[in-house]
Amino acid sequence: MDQAFSLKNLNKLLNEDREKGGDLEERYIPEAYTLRTRIYELKKYKSLVRYKYRTGVATAQLYELRTDRLNKVIKGRKESHSTLVDTVLQRISGQISSKNFRVELNVLPAPIRDKTVYGVGRDLAQILAIRFVQKILKDVYHIEMPPRDILVAQVKSLAMDGAPKIILRADIESFYESVQHKDLLESIHQSPQLSVFVKRIITRLLSDYLKLSGTDRGLPRGVGISAYLSEIYLAYIDTEVRRNNEIFYYARYVDDMIIMFAPKNKNKVNEYLTSFGELLAKKGLSLNDKTKVLNLMDEQQGKFTYLGYEFDVSPSNRGVRMSTAKLKKYRERIEKSFNDYHAKVAFIPKKAARELITRSLFLTGNMRLFNRKSNAFIGIYYSNKHITELSQLRGLDGFFLAKINLLTDTALKRKLSRLSFENGFIKKEFRNLSTKNLSEISRGWKHA
Repeated sequence: MDQAFSLKNLNKLLNEDREKGGDLEERYIPEAYTLRTRIYELKKYKSLVRYKYRTGVATAQLYELRTDRLNKVIKGRKESHSTLVDTVLQRISGQISSKNFRVELNVLPAPIRDKTVYGVGRDLAQILAIRFVQKILKDVYHIEMPPRDILVAQVKSLAMDGAPKIILRADIESFYESVQHKDLLESIHQSPQLSVFVKRIITRLLSDYLKLSGTDRGLPRGVGISAYLSEIYLAYIDTEVRRNNEIFYYARYVDDMIIMFAPKNKNKVNEYLTSFGELLAKKGLSLNDKTKVLNLMDEQQGKFTYLGYEFDVSPSNRGVRMSTAKLKKYRERIEKSFNDYHAKVAFIPKKAARELITRSLFLTGNMRLFNRKSNAFIGIYYSNKHITELSQLRGLDGFFLAKINLLTDTALKRKLSRLSFENGFIKKEFRNLSTKNLSEISRGWKHA
């Protein structure tokens, strides 16, 4: 892979951002964005001229005259757009390639779940440098984040098949804060495939993290490149785990791990957790209290959580359900939505009602996220498709209805009463919500 921070490569990054619905050009090269908008309008007008000609409204002579003129204007504006973008990116290329360049790491004011969160500089050079390094690391180390949905389907199939096995559900204690810089940098610097520029940016980023945090252990939470560096760091663990021929399934999503054994000697069950802990200790890591061992060699009994689901193998309560944490989050969002309504209804009744309806539609339905990778589906069905029974959804409906019954607005109660978590799941009901709607939703659920 060409690892130069060249004009060509930076242009590719900007194009990828546009294709995914990003706003880098609009924010950082507004003149170019305005030109691109005008080109789009001209192309629309060109299509209208073609339509008029085909339907006989415009003559062939008029069609050719206007099309020729439009083509010249579009070509000129494309050239102007390209020149504007290239001028900015050429300057940025020089910035990033200079010996003094470094990603500006800073501590964000509000921690998340009691963990310090970091950000990088907001200028275009900082953003493109980080994105390009991520792209290079992904290519060189073949980093591919496994789809959560596929992992859950695999775990569901294997965990619930009734066969004798041991399941180790492992979770690393403060993983991001435990990564040893020395180990990680050795891996980075020993790679002959990484350019000097890439190694320099990563080294300086970790050096600045050390200055801000006061420790040479840890990756900056909130900075995109940390996810890729964590994958490089854990590659050793992945390799060592897969050497064990008694392991028939191993899955890892960041630091959430599932290992399934078919041991030759069932009396050595306790040794597996010990040996896995020793393996992690070689990288300065340790298991937290979420780690659990299920011994299913003699009987199918017990449960564990993984990626938002609870898997219960016990005959009396067998099935896959939402995890307690996920269920709690739904209840908190219902609570938050109604609290927000009650806080506003006396001053802005129509807006308060509209926002409550929008949030309720979102919670109880499904939608497609456009301008995203692969146009992902989300919602009450798509976020919980692997559950095997609906009692939790009925419980949410009961909680939702109790909140509705406390309202005094009869029309609002009637509208909300038509919504249901269970129906949204079973019927895969879709909602058509705008970007503005989603923005209102997120404001109402802050910290929920």
